[in-house]
Amino acid sequence: MSTTNDFGVWEGGEHTTELPANFDDGVYFIGRIHTPWNSRKDCPKNARESDAVCAVELNPRWTQGLKDVESCSHLVLLYWMDKSPRNLVLQVPGHYGVRRGTFALRSPARPNPIAT
Repeated sequence: MSTTNDFGVWEGGEHTTELPANFDDGVYFIGRIHTPWNSRKDCPKNARESDAVCAVELNPRWTQGLKDVESCSHLVLLYWMDKSPRNLVLQVPGHYGVRRGTFALRSPARPNPIAT
């Protein structure tokens, strides 16, 4: 039996906090990134630790924004981790085995689940 809640709070010492009633601002999602990970524990700590193939799907309304993108040496994708719990303040990551503060980790569980 699993001791995790796929992307939610893990048993064994994780703590949550109450989220604010309102958001501070908003964003426009310009597409989706499809990954093979179905739970938080499956997500790699570092992208270099994985050979997974992910796909980027751009919403057609933003296609013109790709004009001349081939002239760039790098593209940086910021993405929203939609299944990530946003109220965790203390976590117990498997690779440390001890409780640590959310901001001391590279966990996908964070108040603003934005990643690169």
